[in-house]
Amino acid sequence: MYLEKIFFNYKLGRFFFSFALLFAFAVFAGEFKFNYTTFPYAAVILFFYTLTSFFTIYIKKINTLDFLLDISFLSALIFIDFDSMKYFSVLYLLVLFFAGLILKPFCAYVVSFVTFIIYALLFFLNWTIMEGGLINLLLNGFAFGTITYAGTKVREKIQFQEGYIKSLEREKQKAEIYRKLYRISAELAHEIRNPLASIHGAAQLLTEGRVDAKLVNIIKNESERLNELLKEFLLLSKPRENNERFINVKEILNQIIQLCKDKGKNIELHIDNEPLIYFDEREFYSGISNILRNAVEWANSRIIIKGFYEDNMLIIEVEDDGEGVKQEDKERIFEPFYTKRKTGTGLGLAIAKRVFVENGGNIFVDDSELGGAKFIIHIPIKRGENESSNSRRRKKYS
Repeated sequence: MYLEKIFFNYKLGRFFFSFALLFAFAVFAGEFKFNYTTFPYAAVILFFYTLTSFFTIYIKKINTLDFLLDISFLSALIFIDFDSMKYFSVLYLLVLFFAGLILKPFCAYVVSFVTFIIYALLFFLNWTIMEGGLINLLLNGFAFGTITYAGTKVREKIQFQEGYIKSLEREKQKAEIYRKLYRISAELAHEIRNPLASIHGAAQLLTEGRVDAKLVNIIKNESERLNELLKEFLLLSKPRENNERFINVKEILNQIIQLCKDKGKNIELHIDNEPLIYFDEREFYSGISNILRNAVEWANSRIIIKGFYEDNMLIIEVEDDGEGVKQEDKERIFEPFYTKRKTGTGLGLAIAKRVFVENGGNIFVDDSELGGAKFIIHIPIKRGENESSNSRRRKKYS
């Protein structure tokens, strides 16, 4: 938030100001007309204030006490040597403006009132009320209240603008969701319409008495295609099942590799030992098999699968030597029905994304050193009853 940046900068500015003032006291003390009986007290106060303001930089929140600290520091300087330090009273206005800008209005006005009381005491202790002194005091009190009010109004305006910007961002996000929903609906309708058109045409020819095995095969193949499409779409949209248990990642990867070997591609698996994760086995199989099938589809001849632990995550990398993914496609590749294959449904990668994201992980696509695409899967290692055996394997595999 913008206000958070303001109060951090306020703390930072307070420290640099106090440090610069302390430096000036130390270097140019002889050139200032200080009361040398009180000068050491001013230097000590300034030193401790600089030290305190430095440590408050590391406190994330700012509250009323921060501004009371500033007011107390200024008042102490003015009190010990009024004639030399009275010009520092103008800094009250700066502190009160930021109090109004950062604190809630009630707290800001409390700080303003306390400031006026302290300033009035200093005024009566060092000046007489004669010769317009009381009017001077009242004008300063009016200035304190006005500058605090100005700070609160600026705060309100900033909060209103931040709220308005957030509402615009929410509306933009909603519009983006609806835009994707409309596109998915249109693509789903398109994917269903083509097989239905083929089935309808074949059925019409059959009703006209043209019995042909090709027509029957068209109906059969397109029906299977529709069934596969709907099955994958339901898999994408169905609620997550909570059948988690410890599963052997290497074992499942080997099962999927055996099913893909008839595609004529060389698949290498580099994963040592037997890494375990706490996951729904059916979901993991579905997610990782979609990634591997995609790699097999696009690879020229070689696919490499790597598995290793990193930062309490199991990282699985699947890379191929195909043509890779273009930069403009990387943002949309996990969207439903987005595919570059003529025979693909465009749901495989979307299903994989849903599986790993809903289980606390994620999946990314990058360029592979083999020349094709590299899919990087992050899977959290959840601790459970087999924590000790799982932690023993927490080293990098290659």
